[in-house]
Amino acid sequence: MGTTRIKVIDLSSEKQEIKTSRKHARLAASLAARGAKRAEKLAGPAKIKASSPEGALARREEKKTKVKEEKGKTESTSPAIDSLPSVPSVPPVIKTKSAATRKTTHHLGKKYRQASQLIDKNKVYPAREAIDLLYKIKVTRFDPTVELHLNVTDKNIRGSVSLPHPVGKKKEKKILIFSDQKPETGDKQIIFCDEKTIDEIENGKLKPVRDFDQVLAQPKFIPGLTRVAKILGPRGLMPNPKNGTILDSQIQNFIAKIGKKKTGFGFQTDPTAPIIHTKLGKLSAKPAQIEENLKALVAAIGQTKIKKAFIKSTMSPGIKVDLATLPR
Repeated sequence: MGTTRIKVIDLSSEKQEIKTSRKHARLAASLAARGAKRAEKLAGPAKIKASSPEGALARREEKKTKVKEEKGKTESTSPAIDSLPSVPSVPPVIKTKSAATRKTTHHLGKKYRQASQLIDKNKVYPAREAIDLLYKIKVTRFDPTVELHLNVTDKNIRGSVSLPHPVGKKKEKKILIFSDQKPETGDKQIIFCDEKTIDEIENGKLKPVRDFDQVLAQPKFIPGLTRVAKILGPRGLMPNPKNGTILDSQIQNFIAKIGKKKTGFGFQTDPTAPIIHTKLGKLSAKPAQIEENLKALVAAIGQTKIKKAFIKSTMSPGIKVDLATLPR
């Protein structure tokens, strides 16, 4: 059996006698040696001062005294405020841009500025003179559209008009008319047909959409057209009384209606203001054609309802127009 030792501490005496085992004694000796080495490392006065809180307080007080000394030096060298000469107070300068400098022309091209110099903004031009001026102030390289902008008296003006000349260069529909009558219309888009044309459609020489866009026929040609119903029907081109593509004996009336549909044109005021924005055609058209379209449009709207009129082409400056100078 092993022996055990009991640690006895006499609290009544000044010297504390510790009785312990040999193992515990060796451990206590090693701890004491470590503590001695640590004490030797921190034995320097600088390290002890840096690690202690008293050293930190001392450094703060030194900084405060240095700052006070520097302030005292600057106050002694700087002159008194009362001895300085008085300077009159000057109000702050507020930079304002003049009306000339506020107007910027960086977004206006060179051609636009040159075109605007040819227009007198204070002048109301006669209709013919304004249209001739459009050709001189052309800005774009492509064929521009002639625009008309009207200030009117009513916000609810709308309608349609049959213009004498087409407004744009859109593809015009080619119309096949199966009829015994073949009047001279002068319109290249209308093609009069017979039984041979039905054979050409059946053989594929004439194809829908590519060679024609609409088919009109008198009742006597309907039985022959049933042979090509599979070709015309899916395209919606088979003559039918419901859509008004079967003609009667008065073929001239149908041709007149076709001409009105081709040149028909609608107009209406802007939803937010009594203004009408519309167009009169392409600038590649003749000035007389633009003038005739302008005359027809003004007559449809009513000259008494128009306050001001401006005419221009695409991307060009506007020109004031006197609509009273239009020929009657």
